[in-house]
Amino acid sequence: MQDDGIGVWAVRALAEQYIFPSDVRLIEGGVLGLRLLNDLRTAGQLLIIDAMNGDGEPGELFRLDADRLPKGRSSLMSLHEVGLSEILSVGELIGWCPRARILGVQPLELRTPGLELTPALQAALPRIVCAVREELAHLGVQIKKQQYAVSYEQSSA
Repeated sequence: MQDDGIGVWAVRALAEQYIFPSDVRLIEGGVLGLRLLNDLRTAGQLLIIDAMNGDGEPGELFRLDADRLPKGRSSLMSLHEVGLSEILSVGELIGWCPRARILGVQPLELRTPGLELTPALQAALPRIVCAVREELAHLGVQIKKQQYAVSYEQSSA
């Protein structure tokens, strides 16, 4: 649903523009829901990029620790079979409790089907990538710019 894909777009831009240490994995969560647990269960730290309604301007960034997310079943804003809170809660039940930080991005459009971001979120993508780099540096993760990095843009086709 258009801007709900901001996390996927950010992960793709990061993968194209930067080289990551071998102990860092970039995962496009998309609509995987609980199936993400299999990929995430060995992580000690998570940095999650996702659309988040914070009643801000489209593209505005919100940073919060996962322990500030409401517990229990939440109303879904997207096609995810479960929300982030539920994934982390199930993780706790199976003994997986990573340190998780969320970088939320205020969407403009979540009701229109489509794979492209709205122009407002397309324009915000470089700031989001920069914010991820800052969060990773805060966690002690050093990434390097790809020698032949190209800006990741959506095709209009």
